[in-house]
Amino acid sequence: LAGTILSGMMVMGASATNFPDDEDIVNQEAVASMVALNIINGKDDGEYHPEDLVTRAEMAKMIATAMNGGVTPEYGTKPTPSFTDIKGCWAEQYIEYCNNMKIIAGRGDGTFDPYGKVTGVEAAKMVLTALGYDATAFKLVGADWDSNVNYEATWRCDPSLYDELNGINMYQPITRDTAAQLIWNGVQNKVMVSNPDKEVATGNVTDSYVLSAKTLFEVKYNGDTETGIFADNSNTDTGLADGYIKVTVGSTPYTFPAELDFSYIGEEVKVMFKD
Repeated sequence: LAGTILSGMMVMGASATNFPDDEDIVNQEAVASMVALNIINGKDDGEYHPEDLVTRAEMAKMIATAMNGGVTPEYGTKPTPSFTDIKGCWAEQYIEYCNNMKIIAGRGDGTFDPYGKVTGVEAAKMVLTALGYDATAFKLVGADWDSNVNYEATWRCDPSLYDELNGINMYQPITRDTAAQLIWNGVQNKVMVSNPDKEVATGNVTDSYVLSAKTLFEVKYNGDTETGIFADNSNTDTGLADGYIKVTVGSTPYTFPAELDFSYIGEEVKVMFKD
């Protein structure tokens, strides 16, 4: 179970992220979702450290893992790396994968700067390109790349990539807490797909881009999303074990492992799950 969304509020299968420093995590649901999807994990000491700043290498790893349904991409390293400063870096294969998929770009001088801190706008661009937004077609490169990233992230993405991030300066390096929310918003977004169009007279092929009907969660995790009515939990249905809820989709009841207070019974919920 990835999560249950109720009237804009997402309630996780577990009420907390189960890190010793839970109380320091602002975006609890996003962090719990990213852990459940195996995109993010804790540090070596078992804590999450939500205020730690995210490096460009760490962002590449998270994006690459999300693009592969929560597993490490089967993509090795090159004898001559794509960037001059990534040889031997712990995230070299993730960086190479993201570069091959045109998700990331270097600093313009042949380097990637893997240990440099990633800003919110840079991270949003990575999420957009992972969603299929071609950097050239959507003008995510060039003089106004950051303005165009902000436009697409805010107005085309649903939910906005900046949802729940009010007050965060996206031009500054972002924390692990913010990164979790940003990627979680991206996972819930529909992917952008290209439609090649060949001009008969010249043979030139151009691409037009449209939003598909499926989200990144559905495409990369083979997951599903259902919207229905929260019908019961273990307090109202003795046939349900603790930690399970019943959601009626149409006329069909489904049982999911999740915690949701019985006071919400009768409300519409969206459940994202993988069977």
